Amino acid sequence: MRPTSPDTVPRFARRPAGRALAAAAGVTALAAAGLTAVSVSATAATSPCTVSYSVVNSWPGGFQAGITITNNGSAITGWTLAFAFPGSQQVSSGWNGTFTQSGQNVTVTDAGYNGALATGAGTSIGFTGTYTGTNTDPTAFTLNGASCNGSGGGPSPSASSSSPTPTPTPSPSSSPSASPSKSASASPSASPSSSPTQPGQPSVPGTCQALSANLATGNELFSSSAESSPPDTSRLQSALNSCAGSGKAVELKANGGNAAFLSGPLSIGGNEVLLVDSGVTLYASRNPANYQISGKNTCGTIASSDNGCNPFITLSGSGAGIMGTRSSSGSQGTIDGRGGQDMLNTSETWWQLATAAKSGGSQNNPKLIQSNGASSLTLYDINLINSPMYHALFKGGSNITVWGIRIKTPSNSRNTDGVDPENTTNVLVNDSYIQDGDDCIAVKSDAGSLTSQITVQNTHCWGTHGLSIGSQTAGGVSNVTFLNDTLAGTDTGGITSTSNNGIRVKSDSSVGGTVSGVTYQNICMTGVKDLIVMDPNYSSGNGSAIPNFASITLNGVVSVNSASSAKSILDGYDSSHKLGLKLENVRLDATGTSAQYANIGLYNSNITASGTGVTVSNISGSGSVPSCSFPGYPAL
Repeated sequence: MRPTSPDTVPRFARRPAGRALAAAAGVTALAAAGLTAVSVSATAATSPCTVSYSVVNSWPGGFQAGITITNNGSAITGWTLAFAFPGSQQVSSGWNGTFTQSGQNVTVTDAGYNGALATGAGTSIGFTGTYTGTNTDPTAFTLNGASCNGSGGGPSPSASSSSPTPTPTPSPSSSPSASPSKSASASPSASPSSSPTQPGQPSVPGTCQALSANLATGNELFSSSAESSPPDTSRLQSALNSCAGSGKAVELKANGGNAAFLSGPLSIGGNEVLLVDSGVTLYASRNPANYQISGKNTCGTIASSDNGCNPFITLSGSGAGIMGTRSSSGSQGTIDGRGGQDMLNTSETWWQLATAAKSGGSQNNPKLIQSNGASSLTLYDINLINSPMYHALFKGGSNITVWGIRIKTPSNSRNTDGVDPENTTNVLVNDSYIQDGDDCIAVKSDAGSLTSQITVQNTHCWGTHGLSIGSQTAGGVSNVTFLNDTLAGTDTGGITSTSNNGIRVKSDSSVGGTVSGVTYQNICMTGVKDLIVMDPNYSSGNGSAIPNFASITLNGVVSVNSASSAKSILDGYDSSHKLGLKLENVRLDATGTSAQYANIGLYNSNITASGTGVTVSNISGSGSVPSCSFPGYPAL
């Protein structure tokens, strides 16, 4: 969803037993995709800095690159990276730093929050770019004027005696996995025609530091002094700063009858995990001032834009993760955003603020978890509940694994998306249970950066706005697979979704782009109203970014017990941007459709379409209609 938007299975098998860290699997995925991953390293004894440059995605005339910087010299409090492209490459946009370019020469300065690098610490930045001819990697880099990777003698980076927050990014070490859970999968009708190499099941690392709870609550609330100044913020962040780069976890543990932590915003650095034990809950501050971004709109208010609040947890370094331990009964650790509680010193909840903003403006509410360009990220066996806004937003980056999460927020809590991969590549969402007040999954791309190689499988949605592509598709969305997933139109509390969609691709001419290579396979729906929605006029866009839903395949889609007046909408934008849709092995219990500007191929489908600019033809297909059953939401 966009904050100003209008809306804003067959039996289950055990999940794979194979265990691998997402970061390692991501390298395999890059190789399989024919992308480059170039790293020239040197020891601290021969070079004051190490830079790793990787092209993580490419398309004709464009590419996305990631750069990891490691400081091998004395601690620094700010940095400038410089390099030269060997060819015609031009930076279009970047993140985690300020990019400037003159001719072939590129300079990147730190973004402030990632300027301090201790000895051995690192940070990750990234950008999208254009090129003509060949896209050859740069090989010579300097940090604060010092040559990196042993390529020259230059001076060491300027030193500082301060104790900065490190965000190193070495590859994590493996360690014993948590107990696996059962996952859902549909009886297949056919294998997807194109499926990316996927990361494996994560594993829980060893403990770097263990912190014991000092608080207890039975109603999500604490003393007025604790609410005003959350008492655990400092010690949690101090432990995270200390453990960054260790490949291990900061573990939150119960202490007798105390099983609660209360904190303001936190940042998880590179190559470390925040681990929440089963039965333990990390509560987010209710104080909007704790989230305030300096110089921006006031957090906790309605304004013209939603730029005022930091997230509760930022995954700031590559290799960062949030995990829970899972008990023998299936319970796991919890992070509670307390969106249904009054903001401090007000009589209005975060969710009520979001509802009020529907009449105009944007609510400034904190997201629960967000990343901004970091890669090799993991969410594993963790409960995410009651977020004030999105639960998990990944902006940029690659090799992201979401496995075994349980999101539980009422379906009438506006703009509380489940998992949103935006301008990302090689993302796996698996074995997850999601209830929220907006999209279950929303795969998005802003202009300048393609979103691709996304897989959402064995995942189950309650009361959401659907398994969605968009609404932002301006950078292009390709190679997305939804596999063995279920949707229920009502949440577990009996609240029906406010925008009761199943399968949905949405965009408009203000944020549109090309959507191709998208497959929905073995998808089962119950109690859904808008079963299949292809909507290129989702909002009142009046720009020139035309949505082009070029190639979308539905193979093995079933609806049962659909809501009254259930229907499907199969629209392309215009005669020059027609919907390209294949419907194979589709059995809907409500077959009403409307359509325009679409080329539709049918194989073993009980729905068809007619309308302006619509062509329907029979095609060759494979597989069969799946048999559906629907899981219950597991106990938290």
